[in-house]
Amino acid sequence: MASVSILRSIANNTPYTLSIRNGESKSDLFSIGAQSAWNGCMNVPWIGKISENYKAIELVMGAKAETTLWLFQDYWEPAHENAVKYLFGPEMNYTGETLEVPGNNRGGGNHNLIISLEGNRFSLKMM
Repeated sequence: MASVSILRSIANNTPYTLSIRNGESKSDLFSIGAQSAWNGCMNVPWIGKISENYKAIELVMGAKAETTLWLFQDYWEPAHENAVKYLFGPEMNYTGETLEVPGNNRGGGNHNLIISLEGNRFSLKMM
């Protein structure tokens, strides 16, 4: 049986405002200021096929909102691992080059997401 991953905290350790929209729950639309955090409860949406791309959590970052990151829980790859993955790009593409979020991203349950800026690149970590 699949386990749901729940974001309990998102730390924005960057000098930019981070805007977040949960595609599965349109009421989840908010921003996190630079060097600030959000605490709450947001399920990471399951995606297992292209027709479910709309469900992903969209994170828009950067000085001119030039970077978009998509966050989701992969239903199939790897099977039975409940991996939280991400993709940088202008649109969500389940069959694109998705990567697992570094850190404790498997097994469902409560997680904290940390977004940092290393040089000129955004990085993620899940705890």
